[in-house]
Amino acid sequence: MTNGKYRLRQDGVLDDLYRGPAFMIRRAHQIATAIFSESWQELELTPSQYSVLFALYQRGAVGQNELGRLVSLDRCTTSVVVGGLSERGLTSRREYPNDKRKVLLRLTSSGRQVLIRADRLSVRASEDLMSVFTDNQARVFIDLLGKFNRAHETQRPRTIRSGS
Repeated sequence: MTNGKYRLRQDGVLDDLYRGPAFMIRRAHQIATAIFSESWQELELTPSQYSVLFALYQRGAVGQNELGRLVSLDRCTTSVVVGGLSERGLTSRREYPNDKRKVLLRLTSSGRQVLIRADRLSVRASEDLMSVFTDNQARVFIDLLGKFNRAHETQRPRTIRSGS
């Protein structure tokens, strides 16, 4: 049986699935998430939480919707991530001066300390993740991932949803 470019096989061999881009990207995401989650285990931090802390450190006070856009999280996920960080005292919230419906988020001093520790661990996790490549292969891989992400962000900015 044929389905576009890939052949559906009756013999139980999954090579076509395993070589498919969607499967490979999902599997790469699982591997990267596992490596980073393991490295940040002592901090009880997820990759999404790290991204939020990092963005707040770089940008200072920012609205929750803008923060979600900065780190490519949908509204619901942003709310959950920010809520967890706020409960731990790593971020703080305050209302916009002219619009009580909007909230400004900022990194607390505790959040800065966790981010500093996470950043050190992140360097090691990145090195571990990329250790399968030569330096040149790693540069090419990152360049290709960047090209892939930029192309798909401009094509479908509102439909891309993020997990974890």
